[in-house]
Amino acid sequence: MRTLLLQISTYGRIFLLFSAALMFFPEPSLAEERELAEKKAELTALNEKIAVLQKAMRNRQSKLDKEDAALKDVDLRIDGINSNLRDLDRRKSEIHDELSDLQIKKRVTTASLEGEQVLLSQQLRSAYISGHEEYIKLIMNQQDPAAVSRMLVYYRYLTESRVRIINQINTHLEQLLDLKTAIQKRSAEMKVLIKNERARWQSLNAAYKEQEKAVLVIHNEQASDEQQIQRMLQDEQELLGLIEKLGELLDELLEEERVESSFRDYRGQLNLPVKNKIRVRYGTRRKIGNLRWKGIVISGELGVEINSIYTGRVVYADWMRGFGLLLIIDHGDSYLSLYGHNESLLVEEGDWVLTGQTIATMGKSGGSNKPGLYFEIRYKGRPQNPLHWARR
Repeated sequence: MRTLLLQISTYGRIFLLFSAALMFFPEPSLAEERELAEKKAELTALNEKIAVLQKAMRNRQSKLDKEDAALKDVDLRIDGINSNLRDLDRRKSEIHDELSDLQIKKRVTTASLEGEQVLLSQQLRSAYISGHEEYIKLIMNQQDPAAVSRMLVYYRYLTESRVRIINQINTHLEQLLDLKTAIQKRSAEMKVLIKNERARWQSLNAAYKEQEKAVLVIHNEQASDEQQIQRMLQDEQELLGLIEKLGELLDELLEEERVESSFRDYRGQLNLPVKNKIRVRYGTRRKIGNLRWKGIVISGELGVEINSIYTGRVVYADWMRGFGLLLIIDHGDSYLSLYGHNESLLVEEGDWVLTGQTIATMGKSGGSNKPGLYFEIRYKGRPQNPLHWARR
């Protein structure tokens, strides 16, 4: 499982950089040394808290029923396949650009070569027609020595020009050969990428079918309303437990990364993560029991881009029962945004994201029947109506 919070190694690197920076400053005073020791102790304590939280989450994840474990496995596999497809697509785009550049260079080189060949042909034709008679006459005739000298220089220039053109032609011929080889190599690589991409798409389609079967198995196992209610309550408690534990650490983690503006200042001015129809509204009753939705569900299609509503730090990026591939972003001042049922996660825990940045793609992980985004905003762990924060 991916790390739950900022990777501990990150803190190690920060501490090393901080220690290195101290080398460039004067010898610290006793007060500064004491403050440094306190910071190191706080860092150690924070690392211990994170390790405990990670261990607790791993233990809970390992206790999943085999049906949930199967769904988690296929959801994560779909995420991995999509990540691989994105890499292939990026490489295809790079090769396409390289091929375009190579073709342009080839056309330019070919045009230069053709021009040089025409010029050389004209010079050779003129030399053939005149032969060396004028040159011999110039040597044999008793003309003005200065005129003879000028004509000899002229003929030398003509000869040097021909040699230069011939050298340019040879250089361009070599360049064309190199360009042809490079084009063939890139074209062959493109064919391999296309072949791999087709194979990945086949794997993805097969994984989607496995996902549907896994969801069906879970629904059959949780056939009664009482069982479904119990499962929803457990999922909600799991999420609440995670948010509470995150809340205990976030102020310590991100205090130095706060932006000047505050999340609360943008109430009613934020864009939703995706501009699509809202399928489920905040506070509406669920189909069974007296449970109500703590967020909204936005409709869409598989692969639609999901964007961060505001600048913040990714504090959770992993699979959770009931929510599938889930992202949680801390925006400071105890505000969190949650994005569930994703098909793929494009950021990792510890990443700093900007407002409007693409962070995931829409999916139906975690047992959702159809593609959509489950979206929440929480303040001090309490759910808020996301629509009150969105532009009208």
